[in-house]
Amino acid sequence: MEDLIAELKGRKANGTLCADDPLLGGCAAPLRQSEIESAEAILGFKIPVLLRRIYAEVANGGFGYAYGLLGLLGGPRNEDGLDSVGLYQTFRELDAEDPAWHWPHGLLPIGHLGCAMFHCVQCNDPKQPIIWFEPNLHECGQSWDDSFIQSASSLETYLHAWLDGKDPFETFANESQQSIQAEPALPAHPNPDCRSP
Repeated sequence: MEDLIAELKGRKANGTLCADDPLLGGCAAPLRQSEIESAEAILGFKIPVLLRRIYAEVANGGFGYAYGLLGLLGGPRNEDGLDSVGLYQTFRELDAEDPAWHWPHGLLPIGHLGCAMFHCVQCNDPKQPIIWFEPNLHECGQSWDDSFIQSASSLETYLHAWLDGKDPFETFANESQQSIQAEPALPAHPNPDCRSP
């Protein structure tokens, strides 16, 4: 963990810590510990120590794969103006139009990939695996389980791969053959085709 944090800080210091695409506007200032604790209180669970240190010591999002990490609270947001906490809350909402939808407790969307896709970290798993949320092939009324795809085995592995310039979909292809079984939870609206206008 220490070498990862050190490399992120080093890249930030020399101006090379950024997202693959600058859409979200670059790195945001780190959060105070009290702000991270507020986010955890809203979420109802603790975020991984590595992620906490990144938000507190490096940046509140703005770097990483594709459009980069969303801010935890504030900072870079998605096209709907949502940070990670806001997106998680939205994904946990009920939607009577799609009763098959459920978003797993503790699955925090952190990496904005575009086209309604996100890399998420499973915060209530000690290994902190990265799950790729891919809603675009989903058919309304069907199970969403196939949209939650195992990617990197851990948050640390995922971030090291990005720092090494590796493509996540090629690097973690074998792990991506496994889909997690999302717990029945509260539905949301990740796919516009499943929503009323």
